[in-house]
Amino acid sequence: MAQPMTPSSLLAAALGPDADALPADRVAAESLCAEAPRLRRLVHRLLGWRSGAADLDDVVQDVLLAAWRHRRTFRGDAALATWLTQIALRTVQNHVRRRTTRQRLVGWLVCEPANQPNVDDERLDRTRAAMQRLPHGDREVLVLRYLEQRGIDEVAAVLACSRAAVDARLSRARARLRELLPPEAP
Repeated sequence: MAQPMTPSSLLAAALGPDADALPADRVAAESLCAEAPRLRRLVHRLLGWRSGAADLDDVVQDVLLAAWRHRRTFRGDAALATWLTQIALRTVQNHVRRRTTRQRLVGWLVCEPANQPNVDDERLDRTRAAMQRLPHGDREVLVLRYLEQRGIDEVAAVLACSRAAVDARLSRARARLRELLPPEAP
């Protein structure tokens, strides 16, 4: 009995050496489009919920464009979601670096508040505010582990580091987050 085709194995087969180019591109486009909502959520979280919709869409579009340009390099060794997450992490890092440089050169902040619905949960607001103040590397590991609910081994693979390094980064990031969170009223 044949194994069911996952998006990763389908894309790897479609882009393999025996694949016909036109159907392979169609499969690649459909696979990438199917991942767009998850990528948008991931990028929004990695940017610290600060970016406006237009900025967020630009970064997600950059992620999808990079994935499209490098679609032939996808071998299927990892899940499609893992491959796209690595691309998203690099793209967000580049975006943050460019934004920071632009802010230094221009001398004013470009950050806009994210268009979020009004949430009555003050604890969530305090946590988001604390996450925004964390360094990007700390926010990155917390988002992948807790908000994207990825396992330690998968986070290690995405960040290209050891499991021990992920554990250490998570420990430091949680400690920094605790320091930034104001004490809760009884």
